[in-house]
Amino acid sequence: MSKRISRRTVVLGLLAAVGNAGCGMNPFLIPEILWGGRESRVAAEFPFKVPEKHDDAKVVVIVSSKAGLPVDLSGVDRTLNDELIKVLDTRLKENEEKVQVKKKQLIDEYKAEHANWRTVQPYDIGKHFAADYVVDVEILEMDLFKPGGRGQWLQGRATVSVNAYDLSKPVRDPAFKWEYTIEYPKGREIEVETPSQISTFRQKFVERIAFDVSMKFTSSTADHQRRLMD
Repeated sequence: MSKRISRRTVVLGLLAAVGNAGCGMNPFLIPEILWGGRESRVAAEFPFKVPEKHDDAKVVVIVSSKAGLPVDLSGVDRTLNDELIKVLDTRLKENEEKVQVKKKQLIDEYKAEHANWRTVQPYDIGKHFAADYVVDVEILEMDLFKPGGRGQWLQGRATVSVNAYDLSKPVRDPAFKWEYTIEYPKGREIEVETPSQISTFRQKFVERIAFDVSMKFTSSTADHQRRLMD
């Protein structure tokens, strides 16, 4: 009579295979093997919680940048702000979370009406919008080109500060802090062949940063983790 093999035994066997230097198996594929394509989820580091007696949690996303970025990155903070609002809202809805991300138009109107918005404490910006959370992102450093290869080789590099504020707390300091660095694409550069290629690359680079930041606030799947390895 054949003995039934436990799931634990299968998992241990798969993990051993992954640890084998000659095995090309991706560890993120293990859930798909065990559950027939159903992927497990990786929890967010700072999930948004719905306050008591509220239907949803309200989130404000603001992005700024340090002075002195290259000319070809003019306005990149606005582009990242728009993209992060979009991707975070989309992924929260995909995960069926009861979270409302304040619309881009409202953020743009606030910035237009408050010329000094960069000097306003993010906690206070959240209070202005009657929000529950503020995600405050600052681009500290950014370049589209490989060092020494400006105009010839594209290889994005950025350092981004991410702070999240929980307005239910009396403490005005960030409840979550993360400094994020990226090289895109990792370990290789892209030769510039046409001027339009630069603007296309810039948009894709911004989209990647927005995607990575969104993963801190809503759960992800193995497919999302694989995207980070591209």
